[in-house]
Amino acid sequence: MRKLYRAVLVLLIELLAVDVTWAQTAPFSGRWSFENSDDGTSTNSFIALSSVNYNGVNKLAVNPYTAGYNSLSVNIQNWSATLCNNAEYVEFAAQPTGTAKLTLTTLSFAFARSPAGPQQLTVRSSVDSFGADIYSQGVSESYQIATIAFSNSGYIERTNPITFRIYACNPTAGGGTLKLDEIQLNGSSLPVTLLSFTAKPEGDRVQLAWATTSERDADRFIVERSTDLREYVSVGEVAAKGTTDTRQYYGLTDTHPLPGNNYYRLRQIDLDGTAHTVKLVSAVVAENDVVAVVSPNPADPTRIHLRLWNADDATVRLLTLAGQPISTRLERRLGDADLIPQHPLPTGVYLVEVQVEGRKLVSKVLVR
Repeated sequence: MRKLYRAVLVLLIELLAVDVTWAQTAPFSGRWSFENSDDGTSTNSFIALSSVNYNGVNKLAVNPYTAGYNSLSVNIQNWSATLCNNAEYVEFAAQPTGTAKLTLTTLSFAFARSPAGPQQLTVRSSVDSFGADIYSQGVSESYQIATIAFSNSGYIERTNPITFRIYACNPTAGGGTLKLDEIQLNGSSLPVTLLSFTAKPEGDRVQLAWATTSERDADRFIVERSTDLREYVSVGEVAAKGTTDTRQYYGLTDTHPLPGNNYYRLRQIDLDGTAHTVKLVSAVVAENDVVAVVSPNPADPTRIHLRLWNADDATVRLLTLAGQPISTRLERRLGDADLIPQHPLPTGVYLVEVQVEGRKLVSKVLVR
């Protein structure tokens, strides 16, 4: 039964570790205000906006930007004086960057026409390859507001651009203009902040490392360990960068893992106390391996510290390079020990000999 329980735990951790990312939703608003420019501005660094482009039509050569719904608007002419021509449109797009995902909730804009301008307006999007109208309205000489709400799944968590086209038709003269102002997109982004999270056993320790592609209002990271996926203890904390769109690298050492499976979860704590928990990764510390490591190395002349694993009954000696024993005493603790010479050691290289269960481990140690 114990083996079956462990096998189930290992399978569960493998399934959980497939996705080691967390995400934080950030609001997004994109705006094209046509203040002598066709460029858009985004409130979210994860979402980039295109400039407004004109296909089959063009901005009025004289005074392309005139008084509009809010300050200036753009004037677009040369619409076909026939039925609506889907080759003539105004186009703009929102593009998620990096690993971000874009969700759109609404599109709005103000529109009107000159006396001879197009009398009908429609909107389509790239979500269905511009196949169907998502908005259609007659155009008057007074400004109207188009408001389009999105509930289609095609507007949710997109990793590629969403492009919109505004079509107009039926002007009474080719020089009639469509006036556009205050195009605005609203929604949110879902930046995937965690690029990787790994746990690598090294003898009696586990090296934990993670990298983020972006952070928002992050205060600190907490690493926790469990052996049964139920109870967790804290391994340590690392300060976060706060808010950044630059890739960051972090690391932490678990100095007291337990033999067998160790499961680690990473938590980001925001400045407001909100916690984001990453799914688990695991590391297996070999239960029967003997570890005896001098740490730090170089060592102090009055005390040589040893990390011991499965070596509680070991015999430890300090030797010269020629193999001559040096008088010492050993102060043991759980998982480590201090080898204390009778007299401070002169600067030089020495040997630490550990014998346990018929095995002999010899390490060099530099004393400064």
